[in-house]
Amino acid sequence: MISDHQVIELGNALLLKVQLPSHTESEALQALEELASLATTVGCQVKEQIIQARPQIHPATFVGKGKLSIIKEAIHHFDIHLVIVDGLLTPKQGKNLEDSLKCMVWDRTQLILEIFVNNAKTHEAKKQIELARLQYMLPRLVGMWAHLDRERGGIGASRGMGEKQIETDRRVIRSRIAHLKEDIIHVENERNIQKKRRSHCLKVSLIGYTNAGKSTVMNALTESALLVENKLFATLDSTTRMLDEKNRPQILLSDTVGFIKNLPHELVASFRSTLEVVRDADLLFHVIDVSAADYEEHITTTLQVLDELEANRIPRIMVFNKIDQIKSPTQLLIMKKQYPQALFVSAQNDDVAKKLRKKIIQFFDQKMKTVSICLDYQESHNLAHVYEWSRVDQIDYMDDGIHLTLTAPSGNLSRLRHQIGSSHFQGEQAS
Repeated sequence: MISDHQVIELGNALLLKVQLPSHTESEALQALEELASLATTVGCQVKEQIIQARPQIHPATFVGKGKLSIIKEAIHHFDIHLVIVDGLLTPKQGKNLEDSLKCMVWDRTQLILEIFVNNAKTHEAKKQIELARLQYMLPRLVGMWAHLDRERGGIGASRGMGEKQIETDRRVIRSRIAHLKEDIIHVENERNIQKKRRSHCLKVSLIGYTNAGKSTVMNALTESALLVENKLFATLDSTTRMLDEKNRPQILLSDTVGFIKNLPHELVASFRSTLEVVRDADLLFHVIDVSAADYEEHITTTLQVLDELEANRIPRIMVFNKIDQIKSPTQLLIMKKQYPQALFVSAQNDDVAKKLRKKIIQFFDQKMKTVSICLDYQESHNLAHVYEWSRVDQIDYMDDGIHLTLTAPSGNLSRLRHQIGSSHFQGEQAS
């Protein structure tokens, strides 16, 4: 049995995929290529990949019994320590596979959860990931290591756990889940307070498939120094920066956790508070890695996650990144014709920030309205709100008061009307 403080050595891994009739061989190979990237990220050395074409998933062992003997031979030949299945195993399938193969078995969800555990940096992210892991673990205690690791906590295999111990672990896990949910609600409340403070700002969220280059784009736009690594899920926390201090209203950019195909629903649920920045955005910058062979599938996956987050109606600008890695000019030309409204950039290029900023500002300028207002001098204290919530195009100090021409989004103009009174508004026209 794996003890509470023991670090799991993952070592050599074998990847296993069932190809159903609804998927082609090419799609199965692409799925295994992504699974291999995930396995490498968590520290495995992928030694073998096995695909079985089947009409349906075997309800007891995921693959057919004949294929199990081939897998056993590969485990012995390559000295495999971990079998990773591209799919979601039921508790019964996981236990049967481990019993048959005498080897630790993970499914795709378990692998992604382990990557999140390794990459979590902030207190909030660690709580969200722990909640997701425990919710995944709870129905799988039979045949699994069910103790809560206080240091790192991989999910591994064990044998001979008694029913009494399992029930004890279930109570511990349920209690911990309830406690974590309370903590996350507290974090959400703090986030809502921050949201109110920023209600006058325009908000842009960077979204896209994991490792598409969102953090690099964020750094270019805001001259920040966020962590940039060429690995999956390097960013797990939402980070917000100002686009330019001179802009009025201020424009805030938020980097978000990357999406991935079949993102575990436990993670989507646990990270819902972090992903609120996506739902609250006025504009989404959808960053796409065009060097990925299956980039179109990445686009589809991102749209599916947006739909799950109820953020699919937010305006979206597609940013095709890493065009420097496209070798064929013809391929790039075809993509530009296919997506005529998109931006095609290399985030490493010095000119990219200027190009992207221009696109963002143009988008918001089209949504703004220009109005004229007049303030009495005794109401000059309201100028602070005017300058914070709008762009002042002209100001004149006249005998009858302070005359201003200002440009702002409709929402900010409504706030100003509420703050200073509608009677001060003299005229309005589209910007």
